[in-house]
Amino acid sequence: MLAKDILPIPDILSARSVLVIQPHPDDADIGAGGTIARLAKAGATVSLVTMTDGSRGTMDPAQSMETLARTRRQEQEDAARAVGVKELLFLDYPDGELPAGSEPRDRLISIIRRYRPDLVMTVDPWLAYEAHPDHRLTGLAVAAACLFSSMPTFNPEDLAAGLSLHAPSMVAFFGTAHPNQFVDVDDTWENKRAAISAHASQFSGQTLELYLYYLELKAKELAAGRGPQRVEAFKVLTPTHLHYNVDALVS
Repeated sequence: MLAKDILPIPDILSARSVLVIQPHPDDADIGAGGTIARLAKAGATVSLVTMTDGSRGTMDPAQSMETLARTRRQEQEDAARAVGVKELLFLDYPDGELPAGSEPRDRLISIIRRYRPDLVMTVDPWLAYEAHPDHRLTGLAVAAACLFSSMPTFNPEDLAAGLSLHAPSMVAFFGTAHPNQFVDVDDTWENKRAAISAHASQFSGQTLELYLYYLELKAKELAAGRGPQRVEAFKVLTPTHLHYNVDALVS
């Protein structure tokens, strides 16, 4: 037995309670929409947290940030229905200004304790060349929250308010360059397409078709030799992997 095999990686599809945490409206639909829909169809309860308001996601100088934020919230609500998300929570940090440090982490610790998920899904903050700070900071805050949510010295006021400590069984990073699980999404690919199409302020017309074409090609490349036609890829770890674990990269 190898040292890394002492700590097995849970199966992402075994989750019954799922908390998805994304930087902006649309990120989870792009990275994991097929898997979210598959989990929801299998009976899992899926909740979605959006960290920022998405108010800077435009190339149009005439578009106001306030209007775009309202539009993107509605788009995310429409997209959530396409993949079976039951509850949405918008934290409304300004797009591009998600703070580093303990404040967003502590908010997420409380959310994890309230929702008590088996599985937490988020963007991979260690993706090479990722230039958007909201993506890096979201992934790091989620990873830290999953590590600390079982420790009573973090957010002790949660316990006084009636919440209890909780450690998710697993954390799944999408948009990752180091996947260790691949989920067959053939049967829910149309759900993913519908969810992405709902984000019309971001993708429409030829841009939408090109983006959907790229995502399908990528899903088929990842599926090669695995059986399904299309898969979504994840780096799945336990909270224990998220601190001082030299085997996390290869687990």
